[in-house]
Amino acid sequence: MKLKLILPVADTPATRKANEGIPLALRTLDPETEVSVSFLKKGFEALNTITRIGYNSPGIAEAAVTAEKEGADGIFINCFADPAVDMARELVHVPVFGGFRSAMMAALGCGKRFAVMIPGKEDPAGTFLLNKVIENNPEFKDSIVRRDFTDLDVLELHDKEKLLERLAGFAEESACRYDCDCLILGCTAMSYIIDDLRAGLCRRGCRITVLEPLSTGLKMLESFVTLGLNNSTAHLVNNEMDQLIK
Repeated sequence: MKLKLILPVADTPATRKANEGIPLALRTLDPETEVSVSFLKKGFEALNTITRIGYNSPGIAEAAVTAEKEGADGIFINCFADPAVDMARELVHVPVFGGFRSAMMAALGCGKRFAVMIPGKEDPAGTFLLNKVIENNPEFKDSIVRRDFTDLDVLELHDKEKLLERLAGFAEESACRYDCDCLILGCTAMSYIIDDLRAGLCRRGCRITVLEPLSTGLKMLESFVTLGLNNSTAHLVNNEMDQLIK
């Protein structure tokens, strides 16, 4: 099986640093599964606004089309906001996932009340973006009972000590005061911290389930391919890119 992991941002030292947790996320996959990784040729470094997602989306779609031509059996777009996921599904004939829907689908198997922590510092644009993502997926709206910010921007999430302290406190409060049964990390760049976070919460006696969207989404994608499932909507349009005026 060949999977494509699209990093939907420009290739810079900062974005490479932010994605250093990818090898840990790949641990959950079958050893025979091949995963190729690529950045966009150009674009923003972080997708934390509607404008940035809109600007990077054509590059994401182009990368998805190229991945299918190169033999990918499934495609994962590495961002919690699911940028251009629906667009890619309309253009390729293989399953496509992003971080949000795959994480929420898995969370529904773990409980009914979710807490979500996203990058940023009480950012109105970030709040608006998350609201739009939830609005596009209304089936999950009632399950998300709490949300908050990391107080670290996307490209600052490598600050392990600060991030771990923030996530652990949020997890405990969400479980104890809000009766949440699942904590969802709202950025795939947090994948590197999952083991330390789970271990720390266990030592504190906090049993909330912690769900990390990168490894979850990749495993779900692999399972779709194995089971012969597909979420492509390419059959609803007829050679869409052939209609493009160049």
